[in-house]
Amino acid sequence: MKDTILQRIREPSTWAGIAALGAVFGLPADTISLVGQVVMGCAGLAAVVLSEGGAK
Repeated sequence: MKDTILQRIREPSTWAGIAALGAVFGLPADTISLVGQVVMGCAGLAAVVLSEGGAK
C-alpha cells in the first residue's frame, strides 16, 4: 500500500489532478503550489527515512 501511494505521488498526472481539484474548489494558485511542496517534502523525507524492501 505504501509503495503504491509513493509511486502515485511521483507521477506528474497526480500533481495535475491535485492542481485541477484545487482550481475546481477555488483555491489560489499559491495554495496549490504550497500543498504540492509540502507533500513532496514529506515524500522526500520518507524516501530518506524508510528502507528499501530488498536492501539488507
